[in-house]
Amino acid sequence: MSVTRPLARLRSAVTPFLQAPGARTFTTSPASHLRRRPSPREIISSMGRELAPETAPYTETELESLRRHFSPEQVQALLAGEKAIDRHDFELRSERRRGDPWGLSYVTDLSTIDPILDFAPTKHGFEAEGITVPKRNVPGIQDPYVTFQDDDADSTLFKKLAQRTGMQEKDLKGLQTRLMVTHSVTNQTRMGKIRKIYALAVAGNGNGLLGIGEGKSVESEDAIRQATYMAMRNMEPIPRYEGRTIFGNVKAKNGAVEMELFARPPGYGVRCSSHIFEMCRCLGISDLSARVTRSRNPMNVIKTFMQALKSQKLPETIARGRGRKLVDARKVYYGGSV
Repeated sequence: MSVTRPLARLRSAVTPFLQAPGARTFTTSPASHLRRRPSPREIISSMGRELAPETAPYTETELESLRRHFSPEQVQALLAGEKAIDRHDFELRSERRRGDPWGLSYVTDLSTIDPILDFAPTKHGFEAEGITVPKRNVPGIQDPYVTFQDDDADSTLFKKLAQRTGMQEKDLKGLQTRLMVTHSVTNQTRMGKIRKIYALAVAGNGNGLLGIGEGKSVESEDAIRQATYMAMRNMEPIPRYEGRTIFGNVKAKNGAVEMELFARPPGYGVRCSSHIFEMCRCLGISDLSARVTRSRNPMNVIKTFMQALKSQKLPETIARGRGRKLVDARKVYYGGSV
């Protein structure tokens, strides 16, 4: 341990007592509180007076004290200013709140109308006579170079779908749509990685029409809107047995997905994965079971299910291939009531 360290501590402890009070070590200029000029408020307070409504006029001794600190013009201005201010305003004095940009720098009563600073409301024309005039709409701009676009993207979407599919707009708005898959994809280019959102949706009317659509965009909302539009546009009629199930068992394969569908009796329900269940609700199938083996990728499962529905073997097709005539006894003898 160094011997000089205790001596340095002793010197630092004794130095404040050895220094003169109010001494400044690093500069010869006077202290800030000595340089500052006293304000009129401090001068008046030093005389034992306070600015109050009941304050009496200054005495000759007080005026002489003010003249020692201010010039004759400044003293005259101070007296004129205090005479012009209403003494009642001093009772309402309060420090202005800092950081309030809307605060007024003076005291005023905003509930009353000042005859000098404020303008009194006036009525002109029919309003002065008590007659109410109906409001008129602002006329539109009749400019051939100015065009207005409909901000509602859905209305434009349904108009285009109605032209392409031949369906009415009210029928298109009543379709059942489901967003099945959404995730981000990246495309590597020479400019770098381009990230987009992929969406897959299904649409159906619940009575035999079903379609799937895909969309891809930078924004997720645009991708979902595009996928929904393509699903409505790609709707196709799907054959159903008795309007509730499929025609027999069906096997389908798409990529690494192998699927097998089974027709079930009434009241069986839809027993399958969530993606196939939602598609059956949009299609209108109430009795079905499905088995998916190998890969269960949601995107491929949806496409495989759509492929399996379109690959059903109908009884009329089998009879035509065998050269037979198929007659449904229920329709012929019972009118399809059983």
